[in-house]
Amino acid sequence: MRHVFLIGLSGSGKSTVGRLLAQRLGRPLLDVDALIEQEYGERIPAIFARHGEEYFRTLEARMLAHAVQQPDDAIIVTGGGIVVRPENRALMTLHGVRVFLQVDPRESLLRLQAQHLREQRQGQTLEIRPLLSGTDPLANLQRMLAAREAWYQEAELTCLTQGKPTEQVAGEIIAMLEDLDHISQEQVAPIVRHVHVGAGYDTVVEWGGLRRLAVYLKQLQLPPRVFIITDSNIHDLYIPSLQSQLTEAGFEPYVYTVPAGEESKSQQQLSKIYDWLLEQHAERREALVALGGGVVGDLVGYAAATYLRGVPLIQIPTSLLAQVDSAIGGKTGINHPRGKNLIGAFYHPRLVLADPAVLLSLPERSRTEGWAEIVKYGIILDAELFALLEAHASTLRDFSRPPVELLCQIIARCIDLKVMIIEEDEREQGRRAILNYGHTFGHALENVSGYGEWLHGEAVSLGMVVAAWLAHESDLFGDQDMQRQNQLLAALGLPTTYQGSVHARDILAAMQLDKKVVGKRVRWIMPRRIGEVTITPLPDELVERIITAFMGEK
Repeated sequence: MRHVFLIGLSGSGKSTVGRLLAQRLGRPLLDVDALIEQEYGERIPAIFARHGEEYFRTLEARMLAHAVQQPDDAIIVTGGGIVVRPENRALMTLHGVRVFLQVDPRESLLRLQAQHLREQRQGQTLEIRPLLSGTDPLANLQRMLAAREAWYQEAELTCLTQGKPTEQVAGEIIAMLEDLDHISQEQVAPIVRHVHVGAGYDTVVEWGGLRRLAVYLKQLQLPPRVFIITDSNIHDLYIPSLQSQLTEAGFEPYVYTVPAGEESKSQQQLSKIYDWLLEQHAERREALVALGGGVVGDLVGYAAATYLRGVPLIQIPTSLLAQVDSAIGGKTGINHPRGKNLIGAFYHPRLVLADPAVLLSLPERSRTEGWAEIVKYGIILDAELFALLEAHASTLRDFSRPPVELLCQIIARCIDLKVMIIEEDEREQGRRAILNYGHTFGHALENVSGYGEWLHGEAVSLGMVVAAWLAHESDLFGDQDMQRQNQLLAALGLPTTYQGSVHARDILAAMQLDKKVVGKRVRWIMPRRIGEVTITPLPDELVERIITAFMGEK
């Protein structure tokens, strides 16, 4: 039995973070203070006022002892003083892992005051917390931290919460828990697929595989210096443990961090990476490691393709979208102000390591967008995959208690489908274009709306709705199949209707820069049935009419 105990000062965010962790990890949530209030019918301030602190500490210890008997691994939120009693510290050590949410007392006080004000406005409380009473509540908090800090620091994990949104704090904790292997005891064998293009390389889908990166790098017989490039969202989640892992294995990791977001897929950011590599005197045999989602993978891939005319590339995709699509197949590149992915190269990595466990640390929206590319594979190539997604849509979308084996199988199946296509058409001269189903409209929407309003998967989802509608109006795609597609997208949490301020005329103009334009005409990927598509131009009048209607214009 391995519970997760959140400890720290009052106002460190334990309750809010605890709710999000329980939701993300599919675990029950137990709040020791809430359990006391429920059991004894009084608010904590009233218990303190009526009976004193020693009485409350006895209730707290009793309730903690009860909570740890919970049969399922739980997220247990504790009060700030839970660590005062040695029996509580021993109990938490025995039954789980402690996470210390570290916060400056000044920020803690601001949070407590804001919470008390909200409760007063809602008529929830008239009592004043003991911490907020007296002439100097900040001094109270500072004294408490000084008295308890040594006990807080005994925690197996520490997460600094200062200035961070709750989503980020929860993500960091999940990443740390995964590193301790407390999230999933389920063991699934790695799924390895060899890609027969260029010199050939392996794709590996392995739950917890990030913890074995050093093993995979050693198998490639790379020089000890490795250059990891990640983004500002990912750095704190994984870089500390990766640096420790690689150093212990005899590697010398160097790290460069780019700002998170589509804006980093630019010539300016690419030049900064070149500058950094030159400053480190990076050599031709030394590998670049792309640790991140599609933006990082594309950007670093292009840097690897062009720095010294090509250096080894390792792709470690950390988003669902990148694991099933963008990290596979050798497409690398950056955006141009006039269009997405217009500057780039085909350049294959030496290894793709997809660890689905890292998806637990993603915010819901970032994880959800990846399902668009998976639905795409079902529509264009694999009716059985599509049916599998329909059967498990609610479980996959919720992602609580993630179905580890099923998730690994789905990711591996998508990789298999993409590999099958790229082995047939590496440079997108023919059939590989079908992988762009939904992307003609989707890329145009991303570009016109300024890269950031819509995540890539969200834009592709809308693009698939448009493409299916066009195919239906062209008598290619049946109404029932079109409805099945749109219902599955919605069931997985993806958008199927457009809401925004972009004009249809701007979308139509942007589509003329699509990479599938031949003879100034867009070639559309059109579904014929679920599992089969065709590539064809369409009448301009039809495209304009459907897109105008989809955008809500007359």
